[in-house]
Amino acid sequence: MPPQRGPYPTTTTMPEVRGLKYDESDMALFHAKLSYHSTIEERLALKDTNLTSICDHQFKILKRWEMLKQVEKEMADKGKSLSPAEKKQLAQYEWRYKTLEEVATNSTG
Repeated sequence: MPPQRGPYPTTTTMPEVRGLKYDESDMALFHAKLSYHSTIEERLALKDTNLTSICDHQFKILKRWEMLKQVEKEMADKGKSLSPAEKKQLAQYEWRYKTLEEVATNSTG
């Protein structure tokens, strides 16, 4: 008796990927904004000048990061890309934000 086959084809290839493109930089920015907005009120309520300063710097970093991401998207629409210096700057914004977040977390934790 031959082996029975299920209702699905027995191909070994994966289906074609469809959907949104994943951009790690976009996700890092989203995560940073989410983190900022979920903690800002609590940190400011502590009346700690160091935390207030950290929050101010995080806010400035997020604004600059968002502006550069917008420039990147506009350039991509025109078929261009950011210069290597601008790409490095994007990575620096992510690193700066994460570093400040670690300092803020350690000082409240």
